[in-house]
Amino acid sequence: MQGEYAQALQENAMCALANISGGLSSVISSLGQSLDSCSSPAQIADTLGALASALMIYDTKAETTRVSNPLDIEQTLIKQFQHGLPFLVQERTIEALASLYGNTVLANKLANSEAKRLLVGLITMAANEVQDELLKSLLMLCNDEGGIWRSLQGREGIQLLISLLGLSSEQQQECAVAMLRLLSNENDESKWAITAAGGIPPLVQILETGSAKAKEDSATILGNLCNHSEDIRACVESADAVPALLWLLKNGSQNGKEIAAKTLNHLIHKSDTSTISQLSALLTSDLPESKIYVLDALKSMLSVAPLSDLLREGSAANDAIETMIKILSSPREETQAKSAAALAGIFDIRKDLRESSIAVETLREAIKLLNVDSEKILVESCHCLASIFLSIRQNRDVASVAKDALPSLVTLANSSALQVAEQATCALANFLLDNAASEKVVPAEIIVPATRVLREGTIVGKTHAASAISRLLHSSAVDPALTDCVNRAGTILALVAFLETADSGSVATSEALDALSLLSRLEGTSGQVKPAWEVLSEFPNSISPIVSSISGSSPALQDKAIETLSRLCRAQPIALGNTVVSSSGCISSVTKRLINSSNRMVKTGGASILICAAKVNPQRVIEDLNETNSRKSLIQSLTGMLTSMKSPNVVEKSEKDVISICRDTKGGRSVDPETTTSIISGANLFIWLLAVLATHDQKSKTEIMEAGAIDVLTERITNCLSQYIQVDDKEDSGMWICALLLAILFQDRDIIRANATSKSIPVLTNLLKYEDSASRYFAAQAMTSLVCNGSRGTLLSVANSGAASGLISLLGSADDDIHDLLELADEFSLARYPDQVSLERLFRVDDIRSGATSRKAIPILVDLLKPIPDRPGAPFLALGLLLQLAKDCPPNKIMMVESGALEALTKYLSLGPKDAIEEAATDLLGILFSSAEICRHESAFGAVRQLLAVLRMGGRGARYSAAKALENLFSADHIRNAETSRQAVQPLVEILSTGLEKEQHAAIAALVRLLSENPARALVVADIEMNAVDVLCRILSSNCSLELKGDAAELCSVLFGNTRIRSTIAAARCVEPLVSLLVMESSPAQYSAVRALDKLLDDEQLAELVAAHGAVIPLVGLLYGKNYNLHEAISRALVKLGKDRPSCKTEMVRAGVIEGMLDILHEAPDFVSSAFAELLRILTNNATISKGPSAAKVVEPLFQLLTLPEFGPDGQHSALQVLVNILEHEHCRAEHNLTSHKAIEPILPLLESPSPAVQQLAAELLSHLLLEEHLQKDPITPQVIGPLIRVTGSGIPILQQRAVRALVGIAVTWPNEIAKEGGVSELSKVILQTDSSLPHALWESASSVLASLLQYSSEFYLEVPVAVLVRLLSSGSEITIIGALNALLVLESDDSTSAEAMAESGAIEALLELLRCHQCEDTAARLLEALLNNVKIRETKATKSAIVPLSQYLLDPQTQSQQARLLAALALGNLFQNEALARTADAVSACRALVNLLEDQPTEDMKVVAICALQNLVMYSRSNKRAVAEAGGVQVVLDLIGSSEPETSVQAAMFVKLLFSNNTILEYASSETVRAITAAIEKELWATGAVNEEYLKTLNSLFSNFPRLRATEPATLSIPHLVTSLKTTSEPTQEAALDSLFLLRQAWSACPAEVSRAQSIAAADAIPLLQFLIQSGPPRFQEKAEFLLQCLPGTLVVIIKRGNNMRQSVGNPSVYCKLTLGNTPPRQTKVISTGPNPEWDESFAWTFESPPKGQKLHISCKNKSKMGKSSFGKVTIQIDRVVMLGTVAGEYALLPESKSGPSRNLEIEFQWSNK
Repeated sequence: MQGEYAQALQENAMCALANISGGLSSVISSLGQSLDSCSSPAQIADTLGALASALMIYDTKAETTRVSNPLDIEQTLIKQFQHGLPFLVQERTIEALASLYGNTVLANKLANSEAKRLLVGLITMAANEVQDELLKSLLMLCNDEGGIWRSLQGREGIQLLISLLGLSSEQQQECAVAMLRLLSNENDESKWAITAAGGIPPLVQILETGSAKAKEDSATILGNLCNHSEDIRACVESADAVPALLWLLKNGSQNGKEIAAKTLNHLIHKSDTSTISQLSALLTSDLPESKIYVLDALKSMLSVAPLSDLLREGSAANDAIETMIKILSSPREETQAKSAAALAGIFDIRKDLRESSIAVETLREAIKLLNVDSEKILVESCHCLASIFLSIRQNRDVASVAKDALPSLVTLANSSALQVAEQATCALANFLLDNAASEKVVPAEIIVPATRVLREGTIVGKTHAASAISRLLHSSAVDPALTDCVNRAGTILALVAFLETADSGSVATSEALDALSLLSRLEGTSGQVKPAWEVLSEFPNSISPIVSSISGSSPALQDKAIETLSRLCRAQPIALGNTVVSSSGCISSVTKRLINSSNRMVKTGGASILICAAKVNPQRVIEDLNETNSRKSLIQSLTGMLTSMKSPNVVEKSEKDVISICRDTKGGRSVDPETTTSIISGANLFIWLLAVLATHDQKSKTEIMEAGAIDVLTERITNCLSQYIQVDDKEDSGMWICALLLAILFQDRDIIRANATSKSIPVLTNLLKYEDSASRYFAAQAMTSLVCNGSRGTLLSVANSGAASGLISLLGSADDDIHDLLELADEFSLARYPDQVSLERLFRVDDIRSGATSRKAIPILVDLLKPIPDRPGAPFLALGLLLQLAKDCPPNKIMMVESGALEALTKYLSLGPKDAIEEAATDLLGILFSSAEICRHESAFGAVRQLLAVLRMGGRGARYSAAKALENLFSADHIRNAETSRQAVQPLVEILSTGLEKEQHAAIAALVRLLSENPARALVVADIEMNAVDVLCRILSSNCSLELKGDAAELCSVLFGNTRIRSTIAAARCVEPLVSLLVMESSPAQYSAVRALDKLLDDEQLAELVAAHGAVIPLVGLLYGKNYNLHEAISRALVKLGKDRPSCKTEMVRAGVIEGMLDILHEAPDFVSSAFAELLRILTNNATISKGPSAAKVVEPLFQLLTLPEFGPDGQHSALQVLVNILEHEHCRAEHNLTSHKAIEPILPLLESPSPAVQQLAAELLSHLLLEEHLQKDPITPQVIGPLIRVTGSGIPILQQRAVRALVGIAVTWPNEIAKEGGVSELSKVILQTDSSLPHALWESASSVLASLLQYSSEFYLEVPVAVLVRLLSSGSEITIIGALNALLVLESDDSTSAEAMAESGAIEALLELLRCHQCEDTAARLLEALLNNVKIRETKATKSAIVPLSQYLLDPQTQSQQARLLAALALGNLFQNEALARTADAVSACRALVNLLEDQPTEDMKVVAICALQNLVMYSRSNKRAVAEAGGVQVVLDLIGSSEPETSVQAAMFVKLLFSNNTILEYASSETVRAITAAIEKELWATGAVNEEYLKTLNSLFSNFPRLRATEPATLSIPHLVTSLKTTSEPTQEAALDSLFLLRQAWSACPAEVSRAQSIAAADAIPLLQFLIQSGPPRFQEKAEFLLQCLPGTLVVIIKRGNNMRQSVGNPSVYCKLTLGNTPPRQTKVISTGPNPEWDESFAWTFESPPKGQKLHISCKNKSKMGKSSFGKVTIQIDRVVMLGTVAGEYALLPESKSGPSRNLEIEFQWSNK
């Protein structure tokens, strides 16, 4: 059914089905699912048809029930396109897809739905081939395999679509154009493709002849093409597209006109008078709807028209623009607006036109439009005015007229219509370009509407609004009223908001920043009008857009932004800093401007901004500066600014209120603006920024110094100090900040070494005397940096400058008085109390402490011992410095004593002070009394008595201090030995027994000092009433503190040094508490206990007692931490316990003694390391311990220990012995990952040790280590090669074996080093030794080393003797054999004499043995072949014995290497080049082997080699021929003749020639042999067109030696190929073929007639060739060629061409010729009656079985005419000559000759050929 009724029926049926199935979506889903279950194509087609119907009627109503997924439907339909499906199914699928893509509800949900719809349309209309391509594109597009361009296969698809534009139907054309439109919209590459494919002309043609839709799409495509490239635009223009577009502009639809206008805008780039005239005509026509589009086109034309044309009256351009101006008065609103817009566009582009009278004329007309009500007209008229005003300064007529427009524009700027207000503001902005005109403008009338546009307008409108504000501010006087207007309007925030939306670097950004910069300069009035920029500080978030605009903008814009932001640095430093840091590129941009700008305000503002950023995130600032490599330039710029500002007070004061930073303080403390350090401004900002950079970046310090900053800062301080004296105004001049920067810089030692630094020291010293506390404080900071980081010379310079007195004057100040300075010190990582640090550091220098500086300082410090109210801490600090000065400096002590220090201190003691000064005083007394001279001072004994009195009667603190002081006093011998000191024992022991713990501590310390160097006096302690040892034992056993017990143990260690005291019972009772003390918490007591026990262990009985009390485990447990003295004492004690006590050793190991020592060893000093090594030696002397896991842990640490230069010989000896004890066991070595760095390097220096024992152990350890393979390969190993080589040459087998074994691994990596050390020579000697007692392993190892050398470099081949290399072939190592073989091969190729030496050394026998054992077969066979190729070697007896082994090798089934078999066969061939060897009996076996080789289907190379070897064999020996034949060699070689490889076939033929060179194997010569040769000849002729002469020589040999073969069928079959061979250009080939034919001809007389006839017929084809050889070939060919020609059948052809001078007196003769040859019937030509020179050109042929010898041809020329003679004459010709020459031609005279005229003759040609 078809038609409307059928369609309606389908729709109704589908609706009914939808109602039944629950909706149309369900029907579609069911139909899609049922496609998979359809069993036949018909069912599929019907289902697809139903689906198409359903998709056709699917609408939004159907979606309300259930929404269908169009993507699923599409994929279901796409699956139906399968290869081989019936056409009906494909057609129905396309219909369904068309319904899908044609349904707008579903298609809108699919990607590229329009393109798919067009493709489906094209598919339905295309031919089969095109349809397939389009279908592929559709499938790719549906499967998301790319966009439209890729789906259409790029340029190929474009070509296909363009091909459809021409001869296709209108509908198909529309689809193709629409598809091209989509492509040109989507893909730029398609535009070039359309142009390259020639698509422009058809598209232009469609503009003229296509449908309306096609025209519009074509115009769109052409517009896209023109807009893409100037070249393409030129192509479109040259295709005459303009007229067609004009037609469309005039007659097209609304959409078509619009498209045509846009395309013309893109297309027209030059003025064309006719086009302009046409457009003008359209403009004045009665088609108002076209005018708006015509105006667009005219705008494009007039924009490029010459100015002269525009101004010349009557020209097309002038008429056009005048018409456009007149249209401004048109009654049609839309036309007016469009004309104004077009004129605006022209004036925007044409500056020259803006400056002409046309601009004035247009301006007058446009002003009239400012009073209409139409918003559209108002917008465009304002736009037109704005365009004209761009040249208001150049065109004064425009300026004059423009004044009339100002009120209207102001009114329109305040219009409620935003678009009107925007354009009016734009016009006003351009109007303000004229400064004279702008004077009449009221600022408020511009500011308010412009601010509104800034808030609400478009980007363009906002840009113009910003321009209006900027230009207004440029021309207006700054007053509070203007500032107030800006504040009330919120202009700044509006500009910032606009700046946030504008693109960086755009015109909008420029205008906004320009306006902000100018606004930021507006100042307010105190209390009434605030400055305009303060609004930014009130809204910190508004800073971000300004900051963001810095990066990426032009320098001018950046300067404006910087100027604006710099005013916020004081009010909002944190907010500004956060914003700058978070803005990408801002820091680098600000830095760049600070460097490059010449504006001082920009530099100052940039510095302040960077300071704010650094305040928030200094590291980010440093990173940005480093990334942009601008840090150095910034520093140089800042330093340069400081240099240029020589008079800071005058300039900086004027800038202080403009750009400054308020430094906030910690703890929320309010900032006092009057404080010296609170505000940083002017040049101080540069210094502050330098300080920030120097603080956070070490490299910056050096760069600041290199920029000359130190000199600049020093000069500034000097100038300020001088101005301070002269000027009454004491305002801060920034000296403190200069000193601050110097303090930071001087933290770098390299800077301190600079010359400028030394110049600054006196200046800083003077600054220490300045009244300002901040300046003095930071001068002290600078001094601190100098003395803390400077060299000794720097400290001396500081001391010599007199700075110490100034620093002392700062001591003891209260923190509250300098809290702001302390905060600054913390901020810049400086010392909080620089005076104390500087003085302490200065007084550490010996020269200063002992020099004049200290001598001057000591009296001042002694004076500070007196209390000072405003410096409460001064006495204590002075006492501390005096202590420092007194230490190790006797002159200072004397100076102190002379200054009254002893009296002062004694006075303090006599007064009994109860504070820390008392202890400090006693400490100082102790230091002073450490000087012998002071001890002899008259006040010394008085002090001792005073101390003893205090010891007896003083308070607790005094007693303790007195005891401590006495301890120091007792260091002097004369005081310690004095009776007064002896009197101190009793009170000290009493204190020890009854005093408080603190006193006991001091008493013990004093007693230790008193008794430690005098054991005899210890008896006094023992003999007193209260025995001190018992007291000590009681203390050790009590619950007192560990510290006291430790002191008691220390005193025990002193007392136990006396043998008598050590032997007492009390001493034995001390063992248990001392051992118990070991298990206490870590404390000095443990060290003392260990020392005491160590003394006790010197007694054997006490040693057993100590061991019995379990001292081992506690002692081991103390091996941790960094108490190295304790560790040494423990080690000594454990060594004493371990000697001769295996159980103690085992107990130590179990207790972890080794682990404990290892934990300490890596940081331990050398004395502890030596003690540990000795203990480890004692332990590892036990084999069980040395093999244990604990011992394994010490290996690596001990190796590291051996590398320490301070590690002495005793420690080295112990450590080496430990390593030997452990590593002599193989499994112990395997457990360690020993490297050369860890193991070998530490040992090498020890080989040069002055201690013989150390050298011996080092060598022994090295011998064990080099057994490890990985160490042998290490880079450090070459250093041990020399000694190993020398051991190898020692002649001692055991040492040789060990050395060579070590060299095996070394040789792999260090062969060159071994060779340099003479290793080749020594190893060769080892290998050549014939001593049977030598171990075979030694020989193999030496061979392996040499093999490694040979593998490393061929340079060693010449160094190793040939005999050694030959012996290496007997090695059991394949690597060794290969190395030797390679070396021998190279030697053989370089020097033939070496081959003879190899043979003499038994190389041939060794190589044959390798082959027999199938070892290194390829290489061995190659060398053997090379040797046997030597003529002299083949003449030796050894070569005869090689025949049988080689033959057996070839026959051996285990021989798998084809290369080796090839070389073995080649070796046999070499052997049999010697005739004597070929005649030996062993040669027969070689024949069989080679034949067998050929039967095994070898490679082509092997075939050739075997055949060549057999050739050598059969050449000299008949028995060999017989052996080959009997082995089946004849058939094998005949098969090889037919090989596809030419070389094999030729060699086989040559072998056959040699094989059948005589009658030895007559019975094997058969016709098959000839057949095989013939087949080979035929094959080669077919393949190459030529033939190898060897085939022919072989065939010749067969025919020559076996005549019976000549009459065989193969012989006959060979003749055509022999004939063909004569055609070649090779003389040997021709000769061989000629010889074979000659031999065959000789046999014809003896052959059966049919054979000879067949052969002669076959050979007749050679007639032309033989004739050629007779004429052109070598002379030797002539005889045989003539002989053959005389025997071959052929054909004689006589050609009668014409007769000459056959005249008769009357009329023309009727001439013909009669030919008679032998007994053959006569022949005659046709009769010719054309004249005296008849032309017959007739040929006559006679066939002969053999050439006619001696026969003659008789020709008579007769006349058939009735008038004249009946005969013109006769001629007789001998024809023998033509047989040899092939062709003979000439003029033959007729006899008798004519008497009356010229002679008559015939032109005749004779041919003899096989045809």
